[in-house]
Amino acid sequence: MRKAVFLAVVGMLGILGNSCVNDIAEIDALFEEGDARVEVGTKIEILYSDSAYVRVRLTAPTLRRHINRADQRDEFPDGVHIDFLDRDGNVESTLDAEKGDRFPRTQKMIVYQNVVLRNKMDEVLETSELVWNERDQTASTTRFVKITKPDEVIYANGFETNSNFSKYQLYAVRGRVKVNDMEKEFKN
Repeated sequence: MRKAVFLAVVGMLGILGNSCVNDIAEIDALFEEGDARVEVGTKIEILYSDSAYVRVRLTAPTLRRHINRADQRDEFPDGVHIDFLDRDGNVESTLDAEKGDRFPRTQKMIVYQNVVLRNKMDEVLETSELVWNERDQTASTTRFVKITKPDEVIYANGFETNSNFSKYQLYAVRGRVKVNDMEKEFKN
C-alpha cells in the first residue's frame, strides 16, 4: 500500500511538469530495509521498578522489539547485561548472556549462549540457558550448570534461584569438587 501511494504522488508530480525522475529500485529499497512490525533501538537501558525502587537495570547494545500481536517479544541479538539491585540501588547480582528474548505477555525472559550469573559472595553460575520470571523474581534452568564458589565447584542438571542469587536450589547434582588453598594460589 505504501508503494502505491508513494508512486501515485511521484506520478502526479511528473504530470504537473516537475522534471524529477525516480528509480523504482531506489523506491523499493526504502521499503525493504526494515520490517514495519519490528522496532530497533541501540544502546538500550531499561529500568524495572517495584514500590518506587529501581530493582533491575537491563542494558544491551541492540533491542529488536517485535510488535506483531501473535509474536510480541523483545529480542537482544547482540547480548544483554542485567544488574539486580537492592532497595538502595546497590548491585546484588549480575547476569550476562550473548542473546536474550523477553516475552511481555508471560513476563519471562530467556537468556542463552554463555550465560553467567554472579553474586556478591563471589559465586558464579555458568549455563547455556536461563529463564528469568519477572513476576516472582526467580531464575531457573533445566540445563547443565556449573557453580564456582570460593572453596568448591558444583555441577548439576537444573537450578532455581531468587533474583539476587543468594539462595538457590540445585537439581540432579553431578559432582562437587573442593578447592583447597594450594589450588587457589596456583590459579592466581
